[in-house]
Amino acid sequence: MSKARRTLTFTLLIIVATYACAQTTIYHAFLWSPTSGMQDLGSLGTSSYAYAVNDSGVVVGYYDTGIGTVRGFRWTASGGMQDLGPTSAEFAEALGINSKGEIAGAASAVGGTAVAVAWTPNGITHNLGTLGGTSSDAAAINDQGDVAGSASTAGNVQSVAFLWTPKTGMHSLGTLGSSYSSGYAINSAGTVVGASPLNDTLTPNHAFVKVIGSKMADLGTLGGDDSTALGINASGNVVGWASLSGFMPFHAFLWTQVSGMQDLGTLGGENSAAEAISQFGLIVGHSDLAQIGVTHAAVWTAPNQIQDLGTLGGTYSTATAINNSGLVVGWSSLP
Repeated sequence: MSKARRTLTFTLLIIVATYACAQTTIYHAFLWSPTSGMQDLGSLGTSSYAYAVNDSGVVVGYYDTGIGTVRGFRWTASGGMQDLGPTSAEFAEALGINSKGEIAGAASAVGGTAVAVAWTPNGITHNLGTLGGTSSDAAAINDQGDVAGSASTAGNVQSVAFLWTPKTGMHSLGTLGSSYSSGYAINSAGTVVGASPLNDTLTPNHAFVKVIGSKMADLGTLGGDDSTALGINASGNVVGWASLSGFMPFHAFLWTQVSGMQDLGTLGGENSAAEAISQFGLIVGHSDLAQIGVTHAAVWTAPNQIQDLGTLGGTYSTATAINNSGLVVGWSSLP
């Protein structure tokens, strides 16, 4: 099972449900465009999941081999879906890609612990290390090659958000008061967003933004207990999800320095979550519909201005990334 989003996020809950239902439900990565709609990217195994797309339209993610492991993939319009390697990896996932084609994610050898890695455009894999513990996971990479993610510390007593740069290597970004935090996205300025519990009971969990040279800032919630930041653009605008009362329901949010946290609304159902934002302010994620048990990928142009992106025939889809041409990726259940 992927540990990409850690136990602090709503997204991981979806992944857990996905793997739990893998015997009866198949999910495929998709590419959606404003002109042609949703395209099934297929799979090299059973299910597949797209997590990022760059401005050249290269898509990365991972697929379920069908034999208990997952492998990272790169998809292009000309070459289709290809396994990222390395061939020695029992587990691999690709979660971020930049304009140069550099990819960030995690991989492990057979029987080993997953660590953050970066793939060069020609397929060479680099181990990014940890913060002294045995595990780490890279979630995003910017055009400078800076990587954000989460890593365990010495003795594996903590797991905290990190920023890794080609010049300085990996360093901790701290927490909001607990022993844990997770980094999920990074922009061109090196600003990282994610989530951290406020104390070591691990609840409540709040979205954060960490600007280089500044203290980790708590972004608050929409009135409830929990929130998580999953995306940020070059302007520093942040998206994610936050609860309205207690832990549920939760809605997608847009946070800006001027307006703070704004509720983006839903497609008529109870819950929604935003996962990424483009340079032009288009936001993608997913939302429940009024029909019970149906959740669709969505794009927001502004609060309460939301478009349903549909599915590949099933009842569930989610959008995880959008590039500056308006191409959206994610995954959807099949009929």
